[in-house]
Amino acid sequence: MRRLMLVVLGLAAALVLAPTAAVADNATHTYMLEMEGANFGVAANGDHVTITGHVDFSVNPKSAEGSGSFTHTASNGNVVGGGSWQATALLDYQSYGCGIVHFPEGDVILPPNFCGGKIKLNVTLTTPRGQLPATMTVICIIGPNPPNSAFGPNRSEGAMLDVPGVINFNHTAGGDNVIMQTS
Repeated sequence: MRRLMLVVLGLAAALVLAPTAAVADNATHTYMLEMEGANFGVAANGDHVTITGHVDFSVNPKSAEGSGSFTHTASNGNVVGGGSWQATALLDYQSYGCGIVHFPEGDVILPPNFCGGKIKLNVTLTTPRGQLPATMTVICIIGPNPPNSAFGPNRSEGAMLDVPGVINFNHTAGGDNVIMQTS
């Protein structure tokens, strides 16, 4: 009897202490990514990209609509090219939360609809030489839950742009952006 009681107590404790399954948020949320200020990315060869623009996007179902401009600068400072970009699809949005930015000096409280996260988009680049498909990723560090990987020597707030077969600006290098939840 004593052994049975220990087994029952052990199972009860395991059920109580077991982590609960994550429940996906299946509500429709809409957001606006605003990049009025420059957002920077760096390629392995030292070239830089500067990106500005605006995107309205929705999760569940995924959609994205927006545009902006970009400039590709060589590591020596010479402008290599540039043009405009147009969002064609939302690939992923990982939210970091809303309403706060953590700094070593202290937290900054923001409006509750100012959010952070990592947004990944398919975009079409339009240049004087024609159009190119690309993937753009923008990181905004607002929110209580940005991953530690967002704060490293090759990661910060900013943008990354992968132009397959041409160049990959795969490190963020600073920027000025905000993601605002609109519904």
